[in-house]
Amino acid sequence: MPSEHHFTLNGDERWLIRFTTLTGDAYGITYTQKAKRPRIILHDGMRGKHRLTVLIHELLHAIFPQASEEVIEQAGKDLARVLLTLYTMTPKELEK
Repeated sequence: MPSEHHFTLNGDERWLIRFTTLTGDAYGITYTQKAKRPRIILHDGMRGKHRLTVLIHELLHAIFPQASEEVIEQAGKDLARVLLTLYTMTPKELEK
């Protein structure tokens, strides 16, 4: 069963983020502001680091539609690595 969430991105654009079963090679698809309904569709079978990395990647496409795939790919990996590192650190480790 699909899971749907609505967020405002780019200041005032209403976006749908939907987790559902995707077939084929893609784990996520972004339909940009030019679409009738801007949305991000993500494969619901992903978990953990993979899910976060793909979500960040697709959010970057939504926020920076003019960016190249190469830039999105690198920025997504960097952001996921930093967030996962900080998220898994204890509060005492973060204070150091």
